[in-house]
Amino acid sequence: MDESRWVQFSGPGAPRKRAQIACVLCHSKKTKCDLRVRITQGHRKCSHCFSTGKDCRPRPSKRDKGRLAAAIEGPSTSSQDTVCDYSIGPAPFIDNDAGRTFMSPGWAPQPQGSVDNRAVETGINNAQPMRNGLAIIPPTSLPSPHDSVVCGIHPVRGPTNAAAPSSGGASSRGDTSRAVSQSDLRQSFMETYFNYCYPWCPVLDRSTLLEDLAQSPILDNALALVGTHVHPPLIPLPAPASYYDRARRLFYDDEEDNILSVLKAVSLFYWWAPRPPSVAHKHSSWWWTGIIIKLAQQAGFHRETTTGKERSDIEFACKRRIWWTAFARERLTAICQGKPCLIDPDDCSMPPPSLEDFPELEDKTKAEVFIHWVRLCTIIGRIAKELSRHANASTTPRTALPVDLGMDDLIEWIRSLPQHLQLPIGAGHTLNFNRDIHQMHLPYLAVIVVLHLTRSAQSLPQALPPATLAGSCIARILKDVLMRSEIRFLMPITCWYVGTGFIGLLQASRSEHLKEGALADLEILMLAIKQLKNMWATAAVFEQTFDRLRSNNSRCLSPEEFPNRHLGNEQSTRALHSEQEVVLLQSGIDWMEYFPFVTAKTSLVAERLLARQNIDVDFWNGVDETAFSSIPHFQDFMGGLDSWVDPVSFI
Repeated sequence: MDESRWVQFSGPGAPRKRAQIACVLCHSKKTKCDLRVRITQGHRKCSHCFSTGKDCRPRPSKRDKGRLAAAIEGPSTSSQDTVCDYSIGPAPFIDNDAGRTFMSPGWAPQPQGSVDNRAVETGINNAQPMRNGLAIIPPTSLPSPHDSVVCGIHPVRGPTNAAAPSSGGASSRGDTSRAVSQSDLRQSFMETYFNYCYPWCPVLDRSTLLEDLAQSPILDNALALVGTHVHPPLIPLPAPASYYDRARRLFYDDEEDNILSVLKAVSLFYWWAPRPPSVAHKHSSWWWTGIIIKLAQQAGFHRETTTGKERSDIEFACKRRIWWTAFARERLTAICQGKPCLIDPDDCSMPPPSLEDFPELEDKTKAEVFIHWVRLCTIIGRIAKELSRHANASTTPRTALPVDLGMDDLIEWIRSLPQHLQLPIGAGHTLNFNRDIHQMHLPYLAVIVVLHLTRSAQSLPQALPPATLAGSCIARILKDVLMRSEIRFLMPITCWYVGTGFIGLLQASRSEHLKEGALADLEILMLAIKQLKNMWATAAVFEQTFDRLRSNNSRCLSPEEFPNRHLGNEQSTRALHSEQEVVLLQSGIDWMEYFPFVTAKTSLVAERLLARQNIDVDFWNGVDETAFSSIPHFQDFMGGLDSWVDPVSFI
């Protein structure tokens, strides 16, 4: 196989007995020199010389004089540290303003030579910036300074995600010797972002994006990560993990001085969730969202500016959108993980997002989706705060939660949507499908399920009619998405939405009255989670749990097998209502106000529930023990729900 089709990768191997490259100072002191590793990471000095401020001069090898001359000599040197991002390929991007050299993400061209048959080539040419974009240089998988491995030629492999095949461009397809311009790749990545990610992360501006990418390697790599993972081009490209690794290291090495570019790049890390939450790690959305919030607060993004800048100012509008993106993500995490929020709205003076924050958009639909999504996440955050406080209350017995917790706010939100943003699932077939509108309603339906699960000490948990109908609507939304092959374009937290829908429908599947429709909806949810598994590792955890719950012959789940048991959170973030929920249903409050978009044609479950809307209390009470005693694992699973709602798995 042609080696040009592979990206250089530091794979496992036998420990190196001696360094191939060492500086004069380390050699004279007989200390271990990591210059070779540091060069592959984009540095010009070994760790020792860098920390002591000494000049770092490579010591020529007596075994092969001149072997490393071309590899070490750069286009220019100075007394200051020059940050170089070495990679495989002929033409780096020279940042003349900063005096730095960076390698751009892109195609994997044929090597132009090597130090030896095992070493990473570090040579670069005296190239000038390309007029239409950066040179086409792929990122490599960068080794740690503490690694001691043989660097061979292997396919790039990302962080552990056994369930998901590489979604980057296939490294074994096509002829890598054919040139593809970096501007073409960037255009593809930009289209992917604006088509699939912008409504939920509107942090980039079309008018300035190309300039921003040329000046910011971390943003360039972050956008390439999104492009290769969400909608990978069908040409040979490095895997998304390599772009993520490059951008992440640039962040931790503090190579980017522009905090706005840093926040934009880190915001895009949301579309890379490579590891299930078996252990705490620093690659999750929870981690990166916390970093965004802290940096944004440090820069004062949470306060309304008093400098006299107009709201139409592009940079100021971008800061507002970055802030509200992080705010919304954190609120969703709070409801599904039971984690405390970092942002206290009382400490913030930043007004809610508005259409004025999107001065460049001609079609304001995506802007409207973002604005209403942030409003919904604000409501969800308040609900999550009440649920968390109630679950962690030390008083015994606990004070009862209001039976209508969040109900008025949610109903007001759904009523406030303009006609063109309303969920169009009232007919048997969706004629005006809009992926963004469908996706915007998923957290709305998921929180209805969360609010209408009940449990008391005397009975098993119950999904009341609002939760069952919300679960059926989630299935209908995902059915529309699956029919159009757009499941991969949904956000990673969709795994949690699928899980809540599954819970809402599982109980109904044991009722003769709702069984047919509930089973059909459960099949849709199972299919959705199988497809999501190709994108997000956590989906595999849910798939296994769902399979076991629906199996009559497998063993019962142990507590340790619940998806977020490892977090050690024994408190439920759900509303632990008891008889009060029944009081709500009998009090004349019409829970169908949650669902103005639902008709008898929405789903079979909806048809049956609407036909028998007046019997919900007696029907659900009768389902309790008799229906669920025949479901192996149900009691274990619902007991584990106290800590199950967890998208560290998902985000």
